[in-house]
Amino acid sequence: MSWENADKYQADVILVDARTQSMKIEEMARKPTWAKLPAVKAGQLYPWHAAERYSYLGYAKVTEELKTNLEKARDDLVK
Repeated sequence: MSWENADKYQADVILVDARTQSMKIEEMARKPTWAKLPAVKAGQLYPWHAAERYSYLGYAKVTEELKTNLEKARDDLVK
C-alpha cells in the first residue's frame, strides 16, 4: 500500500513494527495521510514485535502485551 492510500483503511488501532530497521512513528508523522487516521489522532499506536519467537514463553509475552494494549484502546473511533 502506498502512503497516498493509507487513509483509505480506517482503524481504531495501529500496530507499529517495533523492529529497529522499521520506519519510526516520528518519520510516519511527516506523511500527510498518517495524521488523518483515527488511530493516530487518538494516540492508539502500539508496538508490534514481528521478530520470530522460538518458545511458547516468547510468544506469550508478545501476546500479553498486545492484549493489554487492545484492552485499553477505544473501539469506537471508526464508524
